[in-house]
Amino acid sequence: MRRTAVLAVTATVLTLLTGCQGDDGPATAGAFDPAEAVAKGGKEPYAVTVKATHALDASGGTARLNLNTAFTGRWEMKAGDGSVQETVTTADADYLRGHDATGTWLKTPRSREVSDFDYGGYAKLLLAQGASARKGMETTDGVPTYHLAGHLGVDRLAGPLPSAHRALTAAGVTGIDLDQWIDAQGRTRRVEQAMVVDGRKDVLELVFGDFGPAETFDAPGPVAD
Repeated sequence: MRRTAVLAVTATVLTLLTGCQGDDGPATAGAFDPAEAVAKGGKEPYAVTVKATHALDASGGTARLNLNTAFTGRWEMKAGDGSVQETVTTADADYLRGHDATGTWLKTPRSREVSDFDYGGYAKLLLAQGASARKGMETTDGVPTYHLAGHLGVDRLAGPLPSAHRALTAAGVTGIDLDQWIDAQGRTRRVEQAMVVDGRKDVLELVFGDFGPAETFDAPGPVAD
C-alpha cells in the first residue's frame, strides 16, 4: 500500500467515529436505544484519546482531540516504513513535523474545521439501514455499548461526511464495511473499518478512551521560518 494512501485515510479519520433493546435478545444491564443516544450526542464538547492501527502494514498512530467543538488536537502518525509525522491543530493553524529531516515544525493554514474522528455521522448512516445494522448490546472496555455494523458505499458519504468522501475516493476506496460501538452518550468507543486500498484489504481499527473536558492545544516550537 502506498504510504500516502494509508496516511490520507487515517488522517482524515483522525482529523475529520451507537445501541436498542428490541429483538436483540434478553435485557442487558445498561441497555439503551442507539438512535436516542446518537440523537442526544454531539452537543457537549469533550476531549478524547484515539488509537488507530492499520492491519495491513501496522501503520497508525495516537491522537488527543477535541470533539463536538471547533477541531483542535495533536496526533502522531507512524507509516509502515517506520517514518513518523506529527500534527498539532490549534485555533488558528496547523503545525507539521516529520515532513523533512530538520525536526522543526512547519506552520500551515488550518485544513479543516470539523474532525471526522467524530463518527456520529457514520452511526446515523448505519442506523438508516434499519434492523440489519443493529447487532445488539455488548461491553467495550467495561462500558455498555451498542454494536452497529453495515456496508457503506463511499458515495453515501458525499453529503454528510464530505472530507472523508474526498480522502477515501482519492485513495481508490469504493466502499467500507463498518463496525461501530457507541455508548449511552452517543460517543464512539471503538471502530473497525474494512476497505480495499490498492487492491488489498485493510482494516482500520480505532479505539477511543480517556474522555474528559475539552482541552487547549497551543502552538509547538521551534517553527521553521
